[in-house]
Amino acid sequence: MTDLKPQPYTYDLGHLMCNDPNPLPSLKSATTDAEKEAILAKPAQDCAQALINQLLSSCPISRSQDDGALQIALPAPEMQLPREKPVPTEKQKTKWEKFAEKKGIKGKKKEGKLVYDEAKGDWVPKYGYKGKSTDADGDWLVEVDEKAEKEGEDGEKGGRKKTKKGR
Repeated sequence: MTDLKPQPYTYDLGHLMCNDPNPLPSLKSATTDAEKEAILAKPAQDCAQALINQLLSSCPISRSQDDGALQIALPAPEMQLPREKPVPTEKQKTKWEKFAEKKGIKGKKKEGKLVYDEAKGDWVPKYGYKGKSTDADGDWLVEVDEKAEKEGEDGEKGGRKKTKKGR
């Protein structure tokens, strides 16, 4: 194992954390970044190795039913990590919300823009392009009212006039 430390490591296996309270070696003797990295890598490696040893010795190891992989069951975390931001406060209700709650008024539920068309077996818009209301336009054969047709030929009652008015 590693050399004996004056103060032992503390572990929080729930967070996979190993804390080394011992001071780090001095970086004054190192002149390049590579030397500084080498000096700091040794305590980091010792801490990681101690954490892995602690996990393997104190946590139960099981085999997964799905793929047969080994799994370690971690205990509950001991240390509570701080939040980045404070817990959000509940918003104050507006005058209308207070009044509506007092009188028991509830908001209307929106009806969707789509309806189920059983003939097509699909959801289509209620109105507009390819909508449910345009089903009559899709008929290839439409019965014509003879009365309306005759009135249209004579130019009476809503039929188009064949002659233009002169100016």
